[in-house]
Amino acid sequence: MAIPDYKLSAILNGHSMDVRSVAATKEFCILSASRDRTAKLWHPEGVKEFVNVITYKGHRNFVSCICWVPPCVSFPEGLVVTGSNDNTILGYNLQDGTVLLTLEGHENAVCSVSPGRDSGILLSSSWDSTAKLWNINNPQSSPISFNGHQAAVWAVVELCDGTIATASADKSIKLWKKNHELKTTLTGHTDCVRDLAVASIETFLSCSNDASIKLWSNNGQCLNTFYGHSNYIYSISINPAVQNGFATSGEGGSVRLWTGGDCIREIRLPVQSVWSVTCLENGDIVTGSSDGVIRVFTKDPARFADEETIKNFEEEVEKIQASSEQEIGGFKVSELPGPEVLLEPGKSDGQTKLVRRGAAVKCYSWSVAENTWNEIGDVMGANPASEGKTMYQGKEYDFVFSVDIKDGAPPIKLPYNKTEDPWAAAQAFIHRNDLPQGYLEQVANFIITNAKLDSLPASSNGFADPLTGESRYVPGSGTAVPGLPPPSSRDPFTGSGAYVTQAAISTEKPFVPHDSYIRFDQANIKAIYDKLREFNSKVGDGHNPLSDEQLQNVVKLGELNSTHDPETLTLLKKMLEWPKEILFPVLDVTRLAVRNKQINAQMFDTKYGPNFVQYLLTLLAPDNLPANIMLTMRVLVNAFSDLPGEMLVLAARETVMHSLICLTQLNNNTQVAACSLLLNLSVALAQQPDSVELAECVLQLLNKITDNEAYFRGLVALGTLLAESPNKIQLQSKIVSHTQIHSRLKRDSTTNPSDATLRKISICSQQVLRLL
Repeated sequence: MAIPDYKLSAILNGHSMDVRSVAATKEFCILSASRDRTAKLWHPEGVKEFVNVITYKGHRNFVSCICWVPPCVSFPEGLVVTGSNDNTILGYNLQDGTVLLTLEGHENAVCSVSPGRDSGILLSSSWDSTAKLWNINNPQSSPISFNGHQAAVWAVVELCDGTIATASADKSIKLWKKNHELKTTLTGHTDCVRDLAVASIETFLSCSNDASIKLWSNNGQCLNTFYGHSNYIYSISINPAVQNGFATSGEGGSVRLWTGGDCIREIRLPVQSVWSVTCLENGDIVTGSSDGVIRVFTKDPARFADEETIKNFEEEVEKIQASSEQEIGGFKVSELPGPEVLLEPGKSDGQTKLVRRGAAVKCYSWSVAENTWNEIGDVMGANPASEGKTMYQGKEYDFVFSVDIKDGAPPIKLPYNKTEDPWAAAQAFIHRNDLPQGYLEQVANFIITNAKLDSLPASSNGFADPLTGESRYVPGSGTAVPGLPPPSSRDPFTGSGAYVTQAAISTEKPFVPHDSYIRFDQANIKAIYDKLREFNSKVGDGHNPLSDEQLQNVVKLGELNSTHDPETLTLLKKMLEWPKEILFPVLDVTRLAVRNKQINAQMFDTKYGPNFVQYLLTLLAPDNLPANIMLTMRVLVNAFSDLPGEMLVLAARETVMHSLICLTQLNNNTQVAACSLLLNLSVALAQQPDSVELAECVLQLLNKITDNEAYFRGLVALGTLLAESPNKIQLQSKIVSHTQIHSRLKRDSTTNPSDATLRKISICSQQVLRLL
């Protein structure tokens, strides 16, 4: 049965700034909260019109969240409740906007309000890292406070069993008893958790800046993870008109509609951020976005907007999508890294990065003291490729950048000429705008990056942050799932059967571009267990031998759909500290284990993962045991089985490539592992500007390859980069300059061997040559 399409139903104009929150109330009314310091009630008029009947005022700062609290003893008509950046919560009479309730207790912005399941109970959460439970039937009573998060608490809801769930920027979800006793902490998201929604009597949903949605049981078990967004997800709402249906919204102007775990529709809006989404009882979708507009979408043709309105809306969407190809500071917005880059630690205090968020760009600075990336502000524009000068305060400049330094304040102009010392210009900017002196290096590097200076003026005494070099991380994906092409179900180490059947070979299946990750699945579990048991008695050096039962549990981690307890995974992590001489069977278990979504998430989380990846990279040293080197590569290949592992390997890709180039003595198994790793990197990075550096690594490794299966995989990696790289001309020149590889391509393309692997090489060589 065809799924009904959603179309625009109504556009609600009235707010003058971002609409940060939308909610539904009785009789299909809509509530909205905005940065313009007001909230509004929209009443349906006719079939598809809404009228602003009440504007709620009283907050001294942005209104960040809103909800409808049903009638209770003290407020028999119900209450419109808002939270604000002024740290307060206000309750209004629905009909006339009178302030009936003021709650003070949070020490920072209130970012979430929601009704509890019991009459008169209100929940709130704040940037002060707490959530609170208020009894509004007795507003003078002290709230119950839930303390324990390490960062802002973005959302709070009461689950159907009475548990209080909180979601935080510290990447965790906590479950509490109503007396503020902590029940458990849920980890799995790799970035800020932004919203929660009760899905059923026994389950709830969470969404995150890591572009994933997770389904949890009320006792804290992660039941599933859903992918579909390619950027931050800000809001999630259950659709009461669709079985197991919900809607999500986020960065990049995207709303997605889901049935169970399947994304059935994407709605694109002509905006940068869709801050909030809510579903009406009739199944209509309501959005609040960064352009200050509320939009309603419906699948009921009777409520579709008129054709002209829909046409204008669709044209606006096309324009905003085209804007992603615009340049900011000499870089195409679409070519700048997404928020995933912020998982990679900075290399020096004050290092800056430009990060794409939808059609806009934000600037971040690395703080060594805080060990985190701090947002400096929005990069509003400036295209150095444009001709002519820009006037600013009566003077012409090559560039006049606009940078948002402070939320809510107008952008500050940063003028610059190429002949100026960027540090002098940065110092003048700091003095002129009374900014902290600590901004000097950040601003100077920002100028160097955005002005795209090929060289610095002779008077310059600084250095540029290499945004186009080693810190330029742009994970790419050619699929709707953010960075998660489906892994191959075949073991790629089985030679000729790794990619194609004989029938496929005979029909010249296009091997390039390759669009999915491969992995190593095949294993002899008994042999691994026997070797672990043998080495277990030899660990020494403070490592206590494990019992047979513990060893069996560790080996079971290698089963693709295994269930495990935290203690067993802790044992595996401890075993990874075994001496290198007996480490290889532990690595073999690890490469199998990281295929499991839950294990992948824990091995490559932001706490353990970066150090784990760095440890793996040390095992790629040329003087290490060949078995350790080969199995470490297999671990890195299989890390691509899920998003956390993929992201951390991509973040360390330059070290990975350097390690592969430095390897000299490669046996056949190691050659296959190395080329498989390069193939996965090529799938991820083919459409990115730095694909040329990866191609150079592939070419250098191909010169060392003697195994035919390994050479074929390297060839597929090279062809994938050539087919999809935005720097195709440069890449073509690089391949031709490697005369040994170029000559072999020509030679292999003219052969017609009977051997299956050589036949694949011949066909792939022909395909690569066509791209040249």
